[in-house]
Amino acid sequence: MNPSPRGDRNGDRPAALPNVATLLAILCVLALIATVALGVWLKHRSDEISQADQDRADVTAAAQRFTETWNTFKPNQVSQYINGVTPLLTTKFRAQFNNAAQDVMRGIQQQRLSSKGKVLTDGDDIPLVGIASIDPDSAEVLVASDAKRVSGGQAVLRHWRWQVSLDKVDGKWLVDEFKEV
Repeated sequence: MNPSPRGDRNGDRPAALPNVATLLAILCVLALIATVALGVWLKHRSDEISQADQDRADVTAAAQRFTETWNTFKPNQVSQYINGVTPLLTTKFRAQFNNAAQDVMRGIQQQRLSSKGKVLTDGDDIPLVGIASIDPDSAEVLVASDAKRVSGGQAVLRHWRWQVSLDKVDGKWLVDEFKEV
């Protein structure tokens, strides 16, 4: 009796087929696990990118809001000015600003100084606010702005180029300091 090339000596199913079927099943399970792992990783990466994009948009908006608020005031509305600027600042910068607030109010009133600040835009009306650096809780932003000022009836156009430092505090971007550049 010659053994069949397709089966074992007893004429049962071929011996190689169970091994191939098991191997294919294991490969399918591994491919499924790899696909799920890749999907989870891609979702996590997508969430990170979305958060980074949101932070960039929030930082730009915070720097623009600060610049325009800081440069907009009227001599008969100095309290409103102080109240408008204060919530845009970190605790450290708020303390410095509040310490100088009386002098600021007095100077605005004595000079009868009014100002309207505006962040400049390019030809496509995009604000000239550039992020120099950003990480999850701090950012450095460059801002180009003008302020139309009137003091004692005399109009003056001021040009400002600032480097604004922001910190993320309780999910909100606040100005920690700024300087003219």
